[in-house]
Amino acid sequence: MSRGEGAGMLTESLMALAAAGGTAVVQAAGTEAWGSVRGGVVRMFRRRPDQEDAVDRDLHRTALLHASDDAEATSRQVSLWEEHFSALLGDEDDRVRQPAEAELRRLVSLVPGVADRYPELNIHGNTYNKSPTQHGNYNHQEINYGSDE
Repeated sequence: MSRGEGAGMLTESLMALAAAGGTAVVQAAGTEAWGSVRGGVVRMFRRRPDQEDAVDRDLHRTALLHASDDAEATSRQVSLWEEHFSALLGDEDDRVRQPAEAELRRLVSLVPGVADRYPELNIHGNTYNKSPTQHGNYNHQEINYGSDE
């Protein structure tokens, strides 16, 4: 599977997670969090041996990037990691996708402020079994999803 493949099947929450992951990896470079973030990324891609060399090379490039003030290069690295993570989160194999999602959420939480920039991370496949009804006026809206009877 190529890097961008599978990304079309991602939910809004998973797309935000991939974007947050890209931001987290780049922001972690050169900080105390780098060792943990780097190790987590390596663990995530162990189940994708075809990607390990590219991921290792990209981790090295990201580590070097922290010394520069090149906003364009930083943006490219964030996009690159977002593509890596989108491909992983779009994998059809639950044994790859589910641990990757859990690990990526953990990595994002290691880099202060990243999760706050992606409110979609708090949406988790809401499902309602009842049809909603909406009542209200200009000052107040009430949405009900039926009784629990």
